[in-house]
Amino acid sequence: CQFEYFEASDHIGRLALFLLDKCKAEEYRSCIYMTFGVVRSWSVHIEQSLDNHLHGFHVGMQTGNIEAALMNVFNYLINSFICGRNLVKLNRELDSFGGKALEYKQMAVHNLICLMQLVVSTLLISNDSPSLIGSQNTETKVLLERVTEGKDTFAICHVYILGYIEAYIFGEYELAAKMVEKRQEVEKNMSRRCFYFGMLAFYDGLVFLAMARKTNDDKWTLRAEKALSKLESFVQIGKANCEHKLFLLQAETKSLLGENENAISKYDSAIAVAGKNGFIHEQAIASERAGDFFLRNGDSRASQYYGNSNTLYLQWGAQCKADHLCKNLPF
Repeated sequence: CQFEYFEASDHIGRLALFLLDKCKAEEYRSCIYMTFGVVRSWSVHIEQSLDNHLHGFHVGMQTGNIEAALMNVFNYLINSFICGRNLVKLNRELDSFGGKALEYKQMAVHNLICLMQLVVSTLLISNDSPSLIGSQNTETKVLLERVTEGKDTFAICHVYILGYIEAYIFGEYELAAKMVEKRQEVEKNMSRRCFYFGMLAFYDGLVFLAMARKTNDDKWTLRAEKALSKLESFVQIGKANCEHKLFLLQAETKSLLGENENAISKYDSAIAVAGKNGFIHEQAIASERAGDFFLRNGDSRASQYYGNSNTLYLQWGAQCKADHLCKNLPF
């Protein structure tokens, strides 16, 4: 997958599962599920990986492969976030599995779970500091210092991944753009990059398009075009995970170019397909961006799209974001 040979990776993963069952080598199941669950999520809906990762956790704990067990837990939790599972339920699982990682002294996984908890908690609960990086909370500062001092590049990368997603959702586009650049610097020192089934190309594109609109600087438009092109290739691999993401980037691009009728069509497609495939959080984002579009163009339909977005954020469990949206509406 690192080299984007997704079909070959899927074939090798299926072969590994076949040999696992044929040889009854149960002690390797946790490791194989840890890897194949990630590979498989490129070609099928991400949600289909969740049961395998949970099973990999239980088998790993039973066979004594604690490290693989807890990495399955992380994959389960991050994939749950990516596919838009309810944040209230996810927060409970983060708390439970975080305690398990601490109990077994799996500090790398524990740190990653704590980072996720910070973002999920902010989306859940209204507060005045919606930025993972900008937070003045002492606990947050200690966690970030622990991650950076430990030189865990994977965890440091996730500080910026989770941080810029959160910053974008709360409309802090300049901060989000800075985090993208910091993430890309960290990635230069990593043996493998994180793609997360098109999620990073999606949020990269959204951030770059927001900055292009804000600054009129062509560099952001060019970077957005690259992200959109990357997402187009991902749609060919996993349509269920990426099609709505592509529609929204296309909508934002058409809006930026002043192609309003095409933009409306793409916004509506993004909203419909995200809903069909169960990505409720990205359906909410698409509805909010459509509301922004109609507001910019003095169209009364803005209130309808904002209202739908607010309802969807609440269904996701993002009370804080729903409050933020209502607070910042001009009507």
